[in-house]
Amino acid sequence: MKRLIGVLASAALVVGSLSVAHAAEKHLFYVHGCCIQGKNDPKVKAYETIVQELKSSGFSVSFELRTADIYDSNAQAMEYAERIAGQVRDLLAKGTAPEDITVAGYSLGSRITLVASGLIANPKVNFVLIAGCPIKETIPIDYSKVKGRVLSIRDAKDDKFESCDGRLPEGITYKEVVLNSGEGHAVFRLTDEKYLKLWKEPLVAWSKGELSGR
Repeated sequence: MKRLIGVLASAALVVGSLSVAHAAEKHLFYVHGCCIQGKNDPKVKAYETIVQELKSSGFSVSFELRTADIYDSNAQAMEYAERIAGQVRDLLAKGTAPEDITVAGYSLGSRITLVASGLIANPKVNFVLIAGCPIKETIPIDYSKVKGRVLSIRDAKDDKFESCDGRLPEGITYKEVVLNSGEGHAVFRLTDEKYLKLWKEPLVAWSKGELSGR
């Protein structure tokens, strides 16, 4: 009997270990906003804090700091979308399930995420548009090519981004969450826990398939 209990306990440990490993295999590409003026820009620390918060939620996070002088032009933003798409394709080619991949971008990063979704063109990959869809198009976005599970999270007082309703193709899985933080566009880079959880919780739920769209 003691031997049987020992075997069952070992099996439980193995199952538990496999569950933890599976959770750690949720891949998240986080694409930050524009206008980083070098490594000493105060926004850098905010984004690094956000990345750590996302890691603590069980994601394997891919994050690259992009400075304005190198990455903020239209051509460079489009090139970066291509790079993200290539990295996602590599994961898919290695056997990663599309449901375990999320691309999330804020502000300029949201624009890049929209472009990347069309390039990846996989209906099961998750995309999160942090701030929603841009009011002013600064890089060319062909909304008809957007594909995937798309979550838009926007703030009601944002004067730079707005709802994605009516822009995305019919038939894709889509949901929009509207925040009323009072902080507008900037809420998505504030690191106070009360602000972080407003958008992090739906992002995590969407990426784990716990939040459904239409």
